[in-house]
Amino acid sequence: MTDDRDIKIYVKKSVAEAGEFQSINDEIQLHIANGNQSKAISLGQEMAKIKPEDGIFELGGIAMTSALLYQLRVLLTFTAENTLRNKITVETLAKSACAAMYEYLKVNENGYYCNISDGAAFSFYRLALKKDGDEAANIGEQFSMLCNMSSREIAELGKSVYIQASDYFGRKIQETTFKEV
Repeated sequence: MTDDRDIKIYVKKSVAEAGEFQSINDEIQLHIANGNQSKAISLGQEMAKIKPEDGIFELGGIAMTSALLYQLRVLLTFTAENTLRNKITVETLAKSACAAMYEYLKVNENGYYCNISDGAAFSFYRLALKKDGDEAANIGEQFSMLCNMSSREIAELGKSVYIQASDYFGRKIQETTFKEV
């Protein structure tokens, strides 16, 4: 005798769900038509290109090894995604900007993209954001741990770069004049 408790029955989507999908599609089409979608894509691609050695961020005079530069780049990428998701108020545009950032990295820096896709750094940073206390200090502590360098100087570097990058990416989002709908 068979047990039917694990059999799933397909249920046609309700009219409300179909209407919700249509509403999302309409919103996307509106943002394509008014140019917001292309602005979001350009913004995401621009953020993907930011590297610690570009001279945008103050790195505190610490001698930069390739391993430290790599971890800073990971922190910048995480911060870019976090800022896009938190500062762009239209969810579809935020998702488009993030997707464009990662697509740029996948096409143009595939090795780096694969490393961050398979790595655990973003998970550690997300947990740091959920932790009580100073958000930037928590990020700095995780940065220090990911660098395998438990020093106050490295944690401060991570904290400082996170603050600077959040501000920088926030300004880039503000400069991107999305049209109101």
